Amino acid sequence: MKKTLIALAALAATASFAQSTVTISGIVDVGVKNVNKVAAGTAKTSVGSGNNNRVAFGVTEDLGGGLKAVANAQMRFDPATGTAEAANGRPLFQGETRVGLTGGFGTVMLGRGLTALQLPNGGNSDPWGVTTVAGSVYAAGFATDYAAGGEGRIDQGIWYTSPNISGFTLSTSFSPRKIVTAPVTAVSAVAASQLTTAPYTYTPAVAAVAGVAGGVSKTHQSVNLSYANGPLVVGIGNEQNRAADTITQIYGNYDLGVAKLFVSTATIKGGSAAEQALGGAFAAAASAVNSGNGAVGPVAADGKIKNHTVGMTVPMGAMTLRAGYSQWNGNGDVGQKDDNKVGFGVKYDLSKRTFIYSDIAQQTRKNNTGTAADGKDNTKVTSFDLGVAHSF
Repeated sequence: MKKTLIALAALAATASFAQSTVTISGIVDVGVKNVNKVAAGTAKTSVGSGNNNRVAFGVTEDLGGGLKAVANAQMRFDPATGTAEAANGRPLFQGETRVGLTGGFGTVMLGRGLTALQLPNGGNSDPWGVTTVAGSVYAAGFATDYAAGGEGRIDQGIWYTSPNISGFTLSTSFSPRKIVTAPVTAVSAVAASQLTTAPYTYTPAVAAVAGVAGGVSKTHQSVNLSYANGPLVVGIGNEQNRAADTITQIYGNYDLGVAKLFVSTATIKGGSAAEQALGGAFAAAASAVNSGNGAVGPVAADGKIKNHTVGMTVPMGAMTLRAGYSQWNGNGDVGQKDDNKVGFGVKYDLSKRTFIYSDIAQQTRKNNTGTAADGKDNTKVTSFDLGVAHSF
């Protein structure tokens, strides 16, 4: 009897484990990149990645009745150095750390990951899927979170994705976390002084400190509605970060068979100076936006950026040609001229999992240094890459 019970228990355990699925996937992409204009003392040629290198773990467990538990963890790394992405400047699990439930009601996830708008728009509006030196600039000046690694991701987040209904899918993400900034009292500058008589006391200079009102930041919220049917994909979304910067984007692509066409238009608006100050110290790359002096930063306070992108991919057997163009107006300051980027590339599949690629791009950064008479200097930066990638 005991042997029978043990056998039944083992069989039940085996059946239970059979309902759980664990997958390991990822990509390793390494190439050579050359940039014609770099900071003094920096090498123009480097070995790095054209894509975001990662190892992803996915778990699905069948709970019965159409309900499933799902979890994803995605570790990102730099294959040229073996360190975490961006020289350890981003979280080790930069890609995603989420867990949740999925069923007939849709999917609910909790944790950290790409927002409702950021998850679909890159691959659906950019021929390169936001990879290589030629990837289109489709969200100029907007960062989901000002923290390092927060270009398109949010932490302490809650996600909901609806079921697909006649091609339509609604996605939302929200983070209740707010940043609290304590007020700082303004301090006037004090010049250095020296007593001329004993005890000859010296008082060092004190720099002025600007006052900060302090307060509580906004919360993150993002919504995206997409439609996919046959060769057509279109979407519209809106997102607000904790600094009250917002992005509204319409994007899509159409597969003609002989070519796939991509298009996107977005409006990025900056929060007020006070709201941006509450959003935290800016550390995100924000799509490499020119801030008027070559520095990378967010959309200007109360500023507006109009961003437009077009592109295409042309399959030719194992080879795919790619082209794209994007335009935006610097970081949104009044009077800035338009910046733009144009890219061309080729991808060649050696197998279903391995491909080689090469791209060239030129980005014109206007109003870059402010040394010209009208303060609207132009800097043309040309980039080239050649690499190999393997997915598993």
